[in-house]
Amino acid sequence: MKTSLQFENVTFCYDNPILQQFNCHFDKAGISCIFGKSGCGKTTFFKLISGLLLPQTGKITHNAQKISFLFQENRILPWFTILDNLMVVNNDKEYCISVLEQLDLFDIEKKLPSELSGGMLRRAALAKAIVYDGDIFLLDEPFVGIDAERKQKIIPFLKQRLHSKICLVITHSIEEASALSPHLYTLQKHGLKPVSSSSLSNG
Repeated sequence: MKTSLQFENVTFCYDNPILQQFNCHFDKAGISCIFGKSGCGKTTFFKLISGLLLPQTGKITHNAQKISFLFQENRILPWFTILDNLMVVNNDKEYCISVLEQLDLFDIEKKLPSELSGGMLRRAALAKAIVYDGDIFLLDEPFVGIDAERKQKIIPFLKQRLHSKICLVITHSIEEASALSPHLYTLQKHGLKPVSSSSLSNG
């Protein structure tokens, strides 16, 4: 069954409205990148999709059995090894190790999170989201702390691995977004506005 995601007239407020009569619809697999000013509601949008937040009005529907959510924070359990962190969500040891290796994380499966650099931890958190293997992927700034050379290696893997999923990526980098996908949007109060990479670079 094809995965779909839809917001229908969704309003969500903190002190002020973040989303207001917001509508969007995804029913095609592939990566889409989402831009927006800090505080405009990008992470809130992801939390609404995942069910961590509920809208005040409107309806959010999807038919995903599982959602892989890479948070802004790495959320790696500090008392488990990196491999054990991945095997919490997928008990296929060989697959977990292969994903770590695809993310240029060789021979770290027995290390504790405290033994890794910030960039390595970010890649480990990304690996955990991948091996969870959701029907929808929500990646909130996946490349924070990862150097440019490794990004160039990781992006083709993500495109290959996630092309059959609905995958939404929050990023502030035009270069990252353009390398990942032609489908770029800015988050606005009432919906997602399609944009081109050239208009973003000029704006």
